[in-house]
Amino acid sequence: MEVVSGLGDGVFWVGLTAVLLERGLGAAGFGIAAVARLGPRALISAPAGLLADRLDRRWLLVALDLLRGAVLVMLAFAAASDVGAAGLLALVAVGYTIAAPYRPALTSALPLVAGEDGLASANAHVSMVRQVMTFVGPLIGAVVVAAWSPTAAFVVDAASFLVAAVLLASISALSDRFETGASNLAEQRHRWRRDLTTGWSDIRDATGLSVITMLVFAMYTARGAELVLFILVAQEQLGLGTAGIGVLTGAVGLGAIAAAPAATRLAKTDHTTAAITVSLATTAVPLAALAAIQSTPAACLVLTVLGAGLVVFEVLCVVMLQRLTRRDLLGRVFGVVGTASNAGKLLGAIAAPILVATLGISGALVSIAVLVAIAAGVAVPALRSVSRVVSERREELRPVTDVLSRLGIFDGASTAVLERVGSSIRQEMFAAGTDVVRQGEPADDLYIVRTGRVVILDGDATINTLADDDWFGEIGLLLHQPRIATVRALTDVELWRIPGATFLSALRESAAEPTALLAVMADRVGRTPEAPRG
Repeated sequence: MEVVSGLGDGVFWVGLTAVLLERGLGAAGFGIAAVARLGPRALISAPAGLLADRLDRRWLLVALDLLRGAVLVMLAFAAASDVGAAGLLALVAVGYTIAAPYRPALTSALPLVAGEDGLASANAHVSMVRQVMTFVGPLIGAVVVAAWSPTAAFVVDAASFLVAAVLLASISALSDRFETGASNLAEQRHRWRRDLTTGWSDIRDATGLSVITMLVFAMYTARGAELVLFILVAQEQLGLGTAGIGVLTGAVGLGAIAAAPAATRLAKTDHTTAAITVSLATTAVPLAALAAIQSTPAACLVLTVLGAGLVVFEVLCVVMLQRLTRRDLLGRVFGVVGTASNAGKLLGAIAAPILVATLGISGALVSIAVLVAIAAGVAVPALRSVSRVVSERREELRPVTDVLSRLGIFDGASTAVLERVGSSIRQEMFAAGTDVVRQGEPADDLYIVRTGRVVILDGDATINTLADDDWFGEIGLLLHQPRIATVRALTDVELWRIPGATFLSALRESAAEPTALLAVMADRVGRTPEAPRG
């Protein structure tokens, strides 16, 4: 996916640059183009992340790709006609506005596909590919524009969206919405209002989000400035000409490739704070060193170090948030992070020419390096606090994970998976005679009986009684159908409630076949006369 996306983006921007140059746009015009690209995502990535939390991620991503492809087709027609630069940039802004929920949805869906144990490796590969495609994409774009026309670049990008949509549609693990009954409009409005209020309060209090958002903003301010500064370094400092930007960005990509395995290993250790601090240093120091370098090999060497630090930073921050955040908040959390990254990149791209005009190229490089260093210094105490919170949370969850590990329903689940399940549990109390779930209702969560007894009813007929450490609710989740029975409290009961998406994700990641779960399911379906057998 990242290969297709990176290729399309690179080809698109080469084509857009060529079209805008044909229409006589100068430096100010390209500044407006940067705003059209980054502005929408900086403004609405955070609220757009709600879509990733409320809608089926697979079909959301497919729909966004198809819509963006349609905008690219419109842009191709506009570029081939007499539409002015303002009209073209308006279409660019529309395309990137549509794209605002895309990155939050994709990043928040990655744990569903990769699983807990493969999360670090998956993020490392994504970050590495993204860095490599920053120079491979434009190279291919230059070939497309030279061989055909700038309009052809838009057609290629539109085709890349179609390919991405087909690939995403084939990944069933991206789907994690398991509501099986149709809610009425009033209920839907209530859920959206709830998510827009209590959900955002939870995000505000999310562990580590504020410090990571600040670091992402600082790092991507540097990335935005690099878009301008690398061009000037290549042309004026190293004498490589315009083509030299490919050499410098290629060095960054090489560093990302080299460091990806190390980033994977670091994400699985308890040394995350130290690794993030070092990754920030390997951004600040190379930028400062580049200010004094006149040799192309030396410049490439320091930028290889910068690329290594960048991929380590991205992987560790993303994995940390994916592990600290509840699954139902991931879209909004990465929407906030997306706002920070795009706002930082936009600020850096705008500030770099101003810094160059006042301080020169070397002064601008040093200034950006100092910004990253200051951010690192401010963040280290906060990161240590986050690490302590993570360790304390693990200890707090240990009694819960010990219980979960004894239940046959989680056979083969790793400790990390059990910790994620445990962190999602909500403890609920029901008085005797209260219906916990009703026959025909949507199946949304799994329940574990901690104390007390519940009775399973098919209509008015009793078909089973459950007590301590029994579970119920799995049939509707696994078969994607409404509840096949009513569950009523016989005594006062304490229940653990586990979100359906979390439970199903844990099952997918378990190393062993959940034989106890399957045996219980078979017995329960057999006891229920009206339950489907197919």
